[in-house]
Amino acid sequence: MNSYSDNLRRVRSLLIVTSLQKREDIKVFKALKKLEIELSWTPLSKYMIDLEIWEYVTKEKKYDPKLVFCHPEIIRALPTSSLYYRGLTGLSIKAAKEYVGSIENLEKGNLRGKVDGEKANKITLVYNTFICSIVKGSSEWTLENGKRTIVATLGITLDGIMRNKIGAIAEERIRTLIFEWLKQNRLVVSINSNENLENNSLPLTCELKNNIVMKFSAEPDISFFKSTGEREELLAVVEIKGGIDPAGALERYGAATKSFQHALTLNQRCKNFFLSAVYTPELIKRINNDRLVEQYYDVIDILEDKSTREDFFKELFHYCLRILK
Repeated sequence: MNSYSDNLRRVRSLLIVTSLQKREDIKVFKALKKLEIELSWTPLSKYMIDLEIWEYVTKEKKYDPKLVFCHPEIIRALPTSSLYYRGLTGLSIKAAKEYVGSIENLEKGNLRGKVDGEKANKITLVYNTFICSIVKGSSEWTLENGKRTIVATLGITLDGIMRNKIGAIAEERIRTLIFEWLKQNRLVVSINSNENLENNSLPLTCELKNNIVMKFSAEPDISFFKSTGEREELLAVVEIKGGIDPAGALERYGAATKSFQHALTLNQRCKNFFLSAVYTPELIKRINNDRLVEQYYDVIDILEDKSTREDFFKELFHYCLRILK
């Protein structure tokens, strides 16, 4: 039960269970119902509310308008209500951010999540535009239907979090594997003494044999430099993409190529290594056509297949960096 796939299943299960237990949408809904605030909804056009939809919601269904329509004063008084209204629209956090900017702190209730009048207005207009469109396009829209949409939207958000977690697991596993292998083969000369290595954390930098420095960072994931006095020459970079969704394979590779291209501007002889958990025929074609990558490997094979792992280490540390005999 230590495989990469097992780890992904455990993380996914944990995320689903903990998210269902929290039920943040219910908490926000209850807070919204209790919110006592005087609101002016006129003119409706000021808040991008369709008159026909207003009549349907408030007169035919007799819903409290604040449970369906967003208002700037509600967003300012209860910033977490963004989660509720965004859920009604079916917009993911990523999609909502394209319209209104960052909303994570608002929805989490962080102290930094205060919102000014301009942003509250922008959020209101976007959410109401989508809400009115959804209600108008539904044959019999109800608040219960809206609540189910909220749950589905939270699922989209959860899926996004899961994708990020998958990538983080892959990076951590590969970095740990490399660092432990280097130590076992006595290729680590020193570790930055200023770095705290408690709780099994990895060093950000360490010196290897032959004046090679290994660095872990956000972009690229791993880089290797030849250190000669005050000058550092970039020799190799490793990008790790652990996502297992084939549909996102090209997008993940596209993100990695930014690091590869930048590395080659620093040193045209730099060797780029790409590690991915998924290779589609189109991705392999793209890699071969781009010619940015020296070698590419399957993340799962490196983690779980000894021969693939040894081949990767030999390519990187023997043929490329020349520190392994």
